[in-house]
Amino acid sequence: MDTVNLAIIGATGAVGEVVVELLEKSTFPVDQLYLLASERTAGTSLMFRSQPVMVNVVDDFDFSQVHMAIFVATDAVSLKYVPKAQEAGCLVIDNSQAFSTDNKAPLIIPSVNGHALVEMEKPSLVVNPDSSVVTLWTVLKPIYDAVGIQRVNVTAYDSVSRHGKKAINELATQTASLLNGQGASPKFYNEQIAFNVLPSVGSINGDGHSDSELRIVEQTNSIIADAQMQTNVTCIQVPVFYADSMAVTIETGDPIHAAQVREMLEKHSEIKVLDDVEGQTFATPVTTASGKNDIFVSRIRNDMSHSRGINLWIVADNVRKGAALNTILIAEELKKSYL
Repeated sequence: MDTVNLAIIGATGAVGEVVVELLEKSTFPVDQLYLLASERTAGTSLMFRSQPVMVNVVDDFDFSQVHMAIFVATDAVSLKYVPKAQEAGCLVIDNSQAFSTDNKAPLIIPSVNGHALVEMEKPSLVVNPDSSVVTLWTVLKPIYDAVGIQRVNVTAYDSVSRHGKKAINELATQTASLLNGQGASPKFYNEQIAFNVLPSVGSINGDGHSDSELRIVEQTNSIIADAQMQTNVTCIQVPVFYADSMAVTIETGDPIHAAQVREMLEKHSEIKVLDDVEGQTFATPVTTASGKNDIFVSRIRNDMSHSRGINLWIVADNVRKGAALNTILIAEELKKSYL
Protein backbone atom coordinates (compact mmCIF):
# COMPACT_ATOMS: atom_id res chain seq x y z
CA MET A 1 0.00 0.00 0.00
CA ASP A 2 1.52 3.29 -1.12
CA THR A 3 -0.74 5.71 0.76
CA VAL A 4 -2.84 5.61 3.91
CA ASN A 5 -6.29 6.92 4.67
CA LEU A 6 -6.01 8.23 8.21
CA ALA A 7 -8.41 9.44 10.89
CA ILE A 8 -7.37 11.53 13.90
CA ILE A 9 -9.86 11.46 16.76
CA GLY A 10 -9.46 14.41 19.11
CA ALA A 11 -7.86 16.49 16.36
CA THR A 12 -8.63 19.85 17.99
CA GLY A 13 -7.11 18.98 21.36
CA ALA A 14 -3.65 19.95 22.58
CA VAL A 15 -2.04 16.75 21.30
CA GLY A 16 -4.25 16.41 18.22
CA GLU A 17 -3.23 19.77 16.79
CA VAL A 18 0.45 18.87 17.16
CA VAL A 19 -0.11 15.47 15.52
CA VAL A 20 -1.57 17.27 12.50
CA GLU A 21 1.33 19.75 12.48
CA LEU A 22 4.01 17.03 12.66
CA LEU A 23 2.23 14.87 10.08
CA GLU A 24 2.26 17.83 7.71
CA LYS A 25 6.05 18.09 8.04
CA SER A 26 6.62 14.34 7.82
CA THR A 27 6.89 12.04 4.82
CA PHE A 28 4.12 9.79 6.11
CA PRO A 29 2.04 9.02 2.97
CA VAL A 30 -1.41 10.33 3.87
CA ASP A 31 -4.00 10.11 1.10
CA GLN A 32 -7.30 11.03 2.77
CA LEU A 33 -7.14 12.71 6.19
CA TYR A 34 -10.22 12.76 8.39
CA LEU A 35 -10.20 15.05 11.43
CA LEU A 36 -12.74 14.12 14.10
CA ALA A 37 -13.80 15.68 17.39
CA SER A 38 -16.83 16.39 19.55
CA GLU A 39 -19.74 18.58 18.50
CA ARG A 40 -18.13 21.47 20.39
CA THR A 41 -15.32 21.91 17.85
CA ALA A 42 -16.79 20.19 14.80
CA GLY A 43 -17.19 22.57 11.88
CA THR A 44 -13.82 24.22 12.40
CA SER A 45 -10.87 23.36 10.17
CA LEU A 46 -7.12 22.75 10.41
CA MET A 47 -4.57 23.27 7.67
CA PHE A 48 -2.83 20.17 6.32
CA ARG A 49 -0.32 20.37 3.48
CA SER A 50 -1.67 23.73 2.31
CA GLN A 51 -5.29 22.62 2.36
CA PRO A 52 -7.98 23.25 5.01
CA VAL A 53 -9.45 20.03 6.42
CA MET A 54 -12.86 20.23 8.05
CA VAL A 55 -13.30 18.77 11.54
CA ASN A 56 -16.30 16.44 11.69
CA VAL A 57 -18.21 14.82 14.54
CA VAL A 58 -16.76 11.45 15.54
CA ASP A 59 -20.24 10.05 16.30
CA ASP A 60 -21.12 9.97 12.59
CA PHE A 61 -17.85 8.55 11.27
CA ASP A 62 -17.57 5.30 9.32
CA PHE A 63 -14.19 3.82 10.28
CA SER A 64 -14.23 1.48 7.28
CA GLN A 65 -13.11 4.49 5.22
CA VAL A 66 -9.64 4.49 6.78
CA HIS A 67 -6.71 2.15 7.17
CA MET A 68 -5.46 3.70 10.42
CA ALA A 69 -7.03 5.65 13.28
CA ILE A 70 -5.07 7.76 15.77
CA PHE A 71 -6.88 8.50 19.04
CA VAL A 72 -5.70 11.57 20.96
CA ALA A 73 -8.83 12.10 23.02
CA THR A 74 -10.03 11.17 26.50
CA ASP A 75 -10.22 7.69 27.99
CA ALA A 76 -14.02 7.81 27.64
CA VAL A 77 -13.83 8.58 23.91
CA SER A 78 -11.29 5.79 23.35
CA LEU A 79 -13.36 3.27 25.29
CA LYS A 80 -16.38 4.08 23.14
CA TYR A 81 -14.83 4.32 19.66
CA VAL A 82 -11.63 2.23 19.63
CA PRO A 83 -13.63 -1.04 19.48
CA LYS A 84 -15.65 0.37 16.58
CA ALA A 85 -12.47 1.23 14.70
CA GLN A 86 -11.06 -2.24 15.38
CA GLU A 87 -14.25 -3.90 14.16
CA ALA A 88 -13.96 -1.90 10.93
CA GLY A 89 -10.47 -3.33 10.38
CA CYS A 90 -8.43 -0.23 11.29
CA LEU A 91 -4.98 -0.26 12.77
CA VAL A 92 -5.51 1.83 15.91
CA ILE A 93 -3.00 3.90 17.89
CA ASP A 94 -4.38 5.12 21.21
CA ASN A 95 -2.89 7.95 23.27
CA SER A 96 -5.32 7.62 26.15
CA GLN A 97 -4.57 5.26 29.02
CA ALA A 98 -7.85 3.36 28.63
CA PHE A 99 -6.17 0.25 27.20
CA SER A 100 -2.70 0.57 28.73
CA THR A 101 -3.23 -2.47 30.98
CA ASP A 102 -4.63 -4.63 28.17
CA ASN A 103 -2.07 -7.40 27.66
CA LYS A 104 -3.16 -7.75 24.03
CA ALA A 105 -2.33 -4.10 23.24
CA PRO A 106 1.43 -3.46 23.20
CA LEU A 107 2.88 -0.25 24.60
CA ILE A 108 5.44 0.90 22.06
CA ILE A 109 8.36 3.34 22.01
CA PRO A 110 9.89 2.63 18.58
CA SER A 111 13.51 3.34 19.59
CA VAL A 112 13.12 1.23 22.75
CA ASN A 113 10.91 -1.75 21.92
CA GLY A 114 9.83 -1.20 18.33
CA HIS A 115 10.99 -4.75 17.57
CA ALA A 116 7.90 -5.97 19.45
CA LEU A 117 5.69 -4.83 16.56
CA VAL A 118 7.35 -7.14 14.05
CA GLU A 119 7.72 -10.05 16.46
CA MET A 120 3.98 -10.36 17.08
CA GLU A 121 0.93 -11.01 14.97
CA LYS A 122 -0.60 -7.94 13.34
CA PRO A 123 -1.92 -5.83 16.24
CA SER A 124 -5.29 -4.15 15.89
CA LEU A 125 -4.39 -1.73 18.71
CA VAL A 126 -1.09 -0.16 19.80
CA VAL A 127 -0.91 2.07 22.87
CA ASN A 128 1.30 5.13 23.05
CA PRO A 129 2.74 5.01 26.59
CA ASP A 130 2.54 7.82 29.11
CA SER A 131 4.68 10.71 27.84
CA SER A 132 6.95 10.46 30.89
CA VAL A 133 7.62 6.79 30.09
CA VAL A 134 8.48 7.65 26.49
CA THR A 135 10.96 10.31 27.59
CA LEU A 136 12.43 8.32 30.48
CA TRP A 137 13.10 5.12 28.59
CA THR A 138 14.37 6.75 25.44
CA VAL A 139 17.15 8.08 27.68
CA LEU A 140 17.65 5.04 29.93
CA LYS A 141 17.51 2.24 27.34
CA PRO A 142 21.07 2.76 26.00
CA ILE A 143 22.39 2.67 29.57
CA TYR A 144 20.27 -0.38 30.37
CA ASP A 145 21.60 -2.19 27.29
CA ALA A 146 25.22 -1.33 28.15
CA VAL A 147 25.47 -2.04 31.87
CA GLY A 148 22.03 -3.00 33.15
CA ILE A 149 19.88 -1.06 35.59
CA GLN A 150 18.85 -2.44 38.97
CA ARG A 151 16.84 0.48 40.31
CA VAL A 152 15.24 3.63 38.91
CA ASN A 153 14.09 6.49 41.14
CA VAL A 154 12.18 9.31 39.42
CA THR A 155 10.74 12.62 40.57
CA ALA A 156 8.61 13.91 37.70
CA TYR A 157 7.67 17.58 37.46
CA ASP A 158 4.58 17.59 35.25
CA SER A 159 3.49 20.54 33.12
CA VAL A 160 -0.21 21.36 32.92
CA SER A 161 -0.42 20.58 29.19
CA ARG A 162 -0.49 16.85 29.91
CA HIS A 163 -4.04 17.47 31.19
CA GLY A 164 -5.23 19.27 28.06
CA LYS A 165 -6.54 22.69 27.17
CA LYS A 166 -8.69 23.12 30.30
CA ALA A 167 -5.60 22.84 32.50
CA ILE A 168 -3.62 25.18 30.24
CA ASN A 169 -6.40 27.75 30.38
CA GLU A 170 -6.63 27.48 34.16
CA LEU A 171 -2.94 28.26 34.62
CA ALA A 172 -3.19 31.20 32.20
CA THR A 173 -6.35 32.58 33.81
CA GLN A 174 -5.05 32.26 37.37
CA THR A 175 -1.71 33.83 36.46
CA ALA A 176 -3.39 36.85 34.87
CA SER A 177 -5.82 37.17 37.76
CA LEU A 178 -3.11 37.08 40.43
CA LEU A 179 -0.89 39.55 38.57
CA ASN A 180 -3.86 41.93 38.54
CA GLY A 181 -4.23 41.66 42.30
CA GLN A 182 -7.23 39.35 42.18
CA GLY A 183 -7.66 35.85 43.57
CA ALA A 184 -7.31 32.51 41.82
CA SER A 185 -10.31 30.18 41.99
CA PRO A 186 -9.37 26.56 41.23
CA LYS A 187 -11.72 24.70 38.89
CA PHE A 188 -9.73 22.05 37.06
CA TYR A 189 -7.22 21.48 39.87
CA ASN A 190 -8.13 21.09 43.53
CA GLU A 191 -5.71 23.84 44.53
CA GLN A 192 -4.34 27.01 42.96
CA ILE A 193 -1.82 26.00 40.30
CA ALA A 194 -0.42 29.43 39.36
CA PHE A 195 2.77 30.23 41.34
CA ASN A 196 2.29 26.98 43.24
CA VAL A 197 3.48 23.37 43.35
CA LEU A 198 1.05 20.52 43.96
CA PRO A 199 2.53 17.41 45.64
CA SER A 200 0.44 14.88 43.73
CA VAL A 201 -0.83 14.26 40.21
CA GLY A 202 -4.03 12.27 39.88
CA SER A 203 -5.93 10.28 42.47
CA ILE A 204 -4.20 8.70 45.48
CA ASN A 205 -4.72 5.05 46.41
CA GLY A 206 -4.75 3.47 49.86
CA ASP A 207 -0.96 3.05 49.87
CA GLY A 208 -0.41 6.76 49.21
CA HIS A 209 0.69 6.38 45.57
CA SER A 210 -1.00 8.33 42.79
CA ASP A 211 -2.37 6.74 39.63
CA SER A 212 0.21 8.73 37.62
CA GLU A 213 3.06 7.24 39.66
CA LEU A 214 1.71 3.71 39.41
CA ARG A 215 1.18 4.09 35.66
CA ILE A 216 4.85 4.93 35.08
CA VAL A 217 5.93 1.92 37.14
CA GLU A 218 3.48 -0.47 35.46
CA GLN A 219 4.30 0.70 31.96
CA THR A 220 8.03 0.49 32.65
CA ASN A 221 7.57 -3.11 33.76
CA SER A 222 5.57 -3.87 30.62
CA ILE A 223 8.01 -2.28 28.17
CA ILE A 224 11.31 -3.37 29.73
CA ALA A 225 10.07 -6.68 31.20
CA ASP A 226 12.87 -7.04 33.74
CA ALA A 227 11.56 -8.59 36.95
CA GLN A 228 14.80 -7.74 38.79
CA MET A 229 14.62 -3.99 38.13
CA GLN A 230 12.86 -1.83 40.71
CA THR A 231 11.19 1.49 39.95
CA ASN A 232 9.99 4.22 42.30
CA VAL A 233 8.19 7.37 41.13
CA THR A 234 6.95 10.64 42.62
CA CYS A 235 4.86 12.94 40.40
CA ILE A 236 4.63 16.67 41.16
CA GLN A 237 2.40 19.23 39.41
CA VAL A 238 4.24 22.45 38.58
CA PRO A 239 2.99 25.74 37.02
CA VAL A 240 4.63 25.19 33.64
CA PHE A 241 2.59 25.24 30.43
CA TYR A 242 4.56 22.85 28.22
CA ALA A 243 7.40 20.33 28.78
CA ASP A 244 7.88 17.95 31.67
CA SER A 245 11.06 17.58 33.72
CA MET A 246 12.45 14.63 35.65
CA ALA A 247 15.14 14.24 38.28
CA VAL A 248 16.31 10.65 37.84
CA THR A 249 18.68 8.48 39.85
CA ILE A 250 19.59 5.03 38.59
CA GLU A 251 21.62 2.21 40.12
CA THR A 252 23.36 0.32 37.33
CA GLY A 253 24.22 -3.37 37.23
CA ASP A 254 27.86 -2.80 36.31
CA PRO A 255 29.79 0.35 37.28
CA ILE A 256 29.81 3.17 34.75
CA HIS A 257 31.18 6.70 34.99
CA ALA A 258 29.10 9.76 34.25
CA ALA A 259 31.48 10.68 31.42
CA GLN A 260 30.68 7.36 29.70
CA VAL A 261 26.96 7.97 30.11
CA ARG A 262 27.33 11.46 28.62
CA GLU A 263 29.22 10.08 25.61
CA MET A 264 26.60 7.37 25.12
CA LEU A 265 23.68 9.82 25.19
CA GLU A 266 25.42 12.28 22.86
CA LYS A 267 25.35 9.60 20.14
CA HIS A 268 21.57 9.12 20.39
CA SER A 269 19.65 10.77 17.55
CA GLU A 270 16.66 11.73 19.74
CA ILE A 271 18.68 13.20 22.62
CA LYS A 272 20.59 16.44 23.05
CA VAL A 273 23.00 16.69 25.96
CA LEU A 274 23.01 20.22 27.38
CA ASP A 275 25.39 20.00 30.30
CA ASP A 276 27.81 22.92 30.38
CA VAL A 277 28.89 23.03 34.01
CA GLU A 278 31.34 25.92 33.60
CA GLY A 279 28.84 28.08 31.74
CA GLN A 280 25.98 26.95 34.02
CA THR A 281 23.95 26.05 30.93
CA PHE A 282 21.38 23.35 31.55
CA ALA A 283 18.05 22.31 30.05
CA THR A 284 14.83 23.87 31.32
CA PRO A 285 11.25 23.22 30.20
CA VAL A 286 10.51 26.80 29.17
CA THR A 287 13.72 28.00 27.50
CA THR A 288 14.95 24.68 26.11
CA ALA A 289 12.36 21.98 25.56
CA SER A 290 9.01 23.67 24.90
CA GLY A 291 8.11 23.37 21.23
CA LYS A 292 11.05 21.04 20.46
CA ASN A 293 11.03 17.42 19.30
CA ASP A 294 14.20 16.35 21.13
CA ILE A 295 14.82 15.13 24.65
CA PHE A 296 17.33 17.22 26.62
CA VAL A 297 19.59 15.79 29.31
CA SER A 298 21.60 17.80 31.86
CA ARG A 299 23.30 17.40 35.25
CA ILE A 300 24.82 14.03 34.33
CA ARG A 301 26.88 13.03 37.35
CA ASN A 302 27.89 10.17 39.58
CA ASP A 303 25.74 9.64 42.66
CA MET A 304 27.43 10.77 45.88
CA SER A 305 25.84 7.96 47.89
CA HIS A 306 26.20 4.90 45.66
CA SER A 307 29.17 3.51 43.72
CA ARG A 308 26.92 2.46 40.83
CA GLY A 309 24.61 5.47 40.94
CA ILE A 310 24.06 7.99 38.12
CA ASN A 311 22.00 11.19 38.40
CA LEU A 312 20.26 12.79 35.41
CA TRP A 313 18.04 15.80 34.73
CA ILE A 314 15.73 15.09 31.78
CA VAL A 315 13.43 17.59 30.03
CA ALA A 316 11.12 17.11 27.04
CA ASP A 317 7.98 18.60 25.55
CA ASN A 318 5.37 16.08 26.67
CA VAL A 319 2.84 17.06 24.01
CA ARG A 320 5.29 16.95 21.10
CA LYS A 321 7.91 14.31 21.93
CA GLY A 322 6.08 12.14 24.44
CA ALA A 323 2.71 12.07 22.70
CA ALA A 324 2.45 13.40 19.14
CA LEU A 325 5.87 12.48 17.74
CA ASN A 326 5.97 9.03 19.32
CA THR A 327 2.51 8.40 17.86
CA ILE A 328 3.73 9.27 14.36
CA LEU A 329 6.78 7.04 14.80
CA ILE A 330 4.45 4.18 15.76
CA ALA A 331 2.31 4.92 12.69
CA GLU A 332 5.40 4.72 10.47
CA GLU A 333 6.35 1.36 11.98
CA LEU A 334 2.82 0.00 11.48
CA LYS A 335 2.75 1.24 7.88
CA LYS A 336 6.09 -0.41 7.19
CA SER A 337 5.11 -3.77 8.68
CA TYR A 338 1.38 -4.13 8.05
CA LEU A 339 0.08 -1.83 5.30
